[in-house]
Amino acid sequence: MTVPRSENSADTASHTGPAEVGSGVANTGIINVTIKKLVNNLGSPTRPSWETRLSEAAQALARHAQQAGEEQELRRGLVSPPPIQVRFTPAPADLVAQHANIRGVGLGTTAHEPLQLRGRLDDIEDVYRRAGGRLVILGERGSGKSVVAQRLSLMLLASRTAGTDPVPVIFRLHNWNPDTLLTTWLAASLADNYNGLDAIGPGGTRLSEALIDEGYVLPVLDGFDEIPAGLYKSALKQLNETLIPLVLTSTTEAYARTVRGDRTLARAAVVVLQPVAPDDLRMYLPRTAQTDPSAAHWTAVLASAEEGGGGLGNTPVGRALSTPLMVSLARSVYSDGPQDPAELLDTARFPTPSAVEQHLLEQFVPAVYERRSKWRARDVERWLGQLARQADRDGIAWWKLADAVPMGQRGVAFVVPSVLLGAITGGLTFGSFVGTAGMAGVVLLLGVVTGCFRSPAPARMTLIASGRVRHVLTQVAIGPIGGTAVGMMGYPMVREWGWLSLTLAGGAAGALGGLLTGWGRRMDPDAENPSLVREGRKGLLGGTAGGFAVACGGILAGLSAPTGSYREWLLLGVCIGLAFAIGSAVHVPTPLDTVVTPRSLLRSNRQLALFQMIAGGASYGLVVAVLMDRAAGLVCGAAVGVAVGIGGYAWGRWLVVVRLWLPMRGQLPWRIWAFLDDAHERGVLRQAGAAYVFRHARIQEALAAE
Repeated sequence: MTVPRSENSADTASHTGPAEVGSGVANTGIINVTIKKLVNNLGSPTRPSWETRLSEAAQALARHAQQAGEEQELRRGLVSPPPIQVRFTPAPADLVAQHANIRGVGLGTTAHEPLQLRGRLDDIEDVYRRAGGRLVILGERGSGKSVVAQRLSLMLLASRTAGTDPVPVIFRLHNWNPDTLLTTWLAASLADNYNGLDAIGPGGTRLSEALIDEGYVLPVLDGFDEIPAGLYKSALKQLNETLIPLVLTSTTEAYARTVRGDRTLARAAVVVLQPVAPDDLRMYLPRTAQTDPSAAHWTAVLASAEEGGGGLGNTPVGRALSTPLMVSLARSVYSDGPQDPAELLDTARFPTPSAVEQHLLEQFVPAVYERRSKWRARDVERWLGQLARQADRDGIAWWKLADAVPMGQRGVAFVVPSVLLGAITGGLTFGSFVGTAGMAGVVLLLGVVTGCFRSPAPARMTLIASGRVRHVLTQVAIGPIGGTAVGMMGYPMVREWGWLSLTLAGGAAGALGGLLTGWGRRMDPDAENPSLVREGRKGLLGGTAGGFAVACGGILAGLSAPTGSYREWLLLGVCIGLAFAIGSAVHVPTPLDTVVTPRSLLRSNRQLALFQMIAGGASYGLVVAVLMDRAAGLVCGAAVGVAVGIGGYAWGRWLVVVRLWLPMRGQLPWRIWAFLDDAHERGVLRQAGAAYVFRHARIQEALAAE
């Protein structure tokens, strides 16, 4: 194996190519197929060596990187015509490491000639290689930092020698907390976003960890400025301690504020992206036109702007189009859209560069939706504005959209489905107006309370016990304990104080069950070490709600308190605990970016919710069947199952609030997935793991302000 390594292999990575962690194409299956083939051979005497597995995984990663990078450039309109040749210059000396340290020469040795860090986009690979493996790309917002990093990655991939050069992977830094070791976070991001890289090798090492530690991956860290400002210093300290080869992008202001008066990034050359030159603008914009007459129109507009005196760079339109972001927006609005670029020459309408920029930001969405759109432009802007206001640092995450709705509205959103569920259950079970109205009120109360709480993090399920047997057996063993506690406490309490006391018994037993479940979940090798306080609180809320519902049912049915024997209550408690224990056994924790596409994460969470609906509904149905009759057990079991699936899982909140409430209010379309996919295709959104993010923060800000 010839992959370069440092003296400390844990601090080593490598340099080349673009596989953006969180990219929507990351689930293409290329890596999955390769790794599955390797994993299937784990028990075979002729299985490949660990070095071979690493090499093959790196090759699969490189193939995916190539595909993902090319697709990104296609969506950004960088294929035809070729991208604008952004220029860059060396950063000020106080932002750059010493020349001798960048070169890596020994003490007392004179460094070679100064680094040549001035050039254009096509020169970025040569600059990176001259820098010796650590390069920082600075620029203002919209200056094209991410585009340059992506193009550098593709160049390095094209010249990569398999087995020698590492694979460049683009990591978005927005969710890195510097309290976590950088190499640990990088390995976890790889495992979360590329199928098969969590396979275990010798000594318990995961493939993703080995790929980072052994220098098979060059981290391209995009968006240093997206880290919370209070963490800049600790993030830079982490980057310096690892000393791995890397590429880092940041706004000039954020990086300068971090390193001035302190330490700069060790051994790193630093370049600053420059404004788009008028000559580059004159070459590029006419090439974006569809026909020669349209190209001539662009040429005439730019020439007219320059004739105003002072040159194109001193006019409002010329200064506004000095960043690649604004140039790309101008292309979308005028070259690909129906409008006439001559309107930009109206200095009464656009007296300043900011006025031109604001106009381009406002016209971008109408222009891209002018072409074969299923929706009206006004509706699109309203829906995108709603998403722009709701998006957070993780982007547009479907499991967080419900939480972005004000608490009061979330509670109201659950009113209608709760009343319907309660009324149908009460009518079929009791057959009287009092029973129907009473059960509708009970479920309404529970639904409104449920809506006021925030959605749980999305989780998935697996029926594969391999490697998780200890966790599964632990959950199945301890699950009935909480259920038994319901019977042990509930029977004497109900006999002494009436049905409503079952609410207290259910809450206490639920809290006990939650604590035990959280403790048992730590046996799962995939678990993240869940908070016992959080698990206990969840159990308390669920047990209280379940006990209250059963108590109200007993009161409405006119049952004696308690009905049945102590032994029956204990057995029923065991059944309830076992049902929920099975749900905990198949539950697998899901880090936010584990499932690479938004839809696949939603599907996996829906599967878990449906599974728990069946298990919970069956257990509660058995309770009602024993206490009342079989028909009532069937109806109430189905109702409880629906309530568990809707109220206890992110998918249920998404269904009620995002798929029903927000479309009813006109804030989102009914076909939300089709809308998001279409916005992605049009280049308004891009996919990052299980979430969507806006093409650029300035576009999001403009839409949110509408």
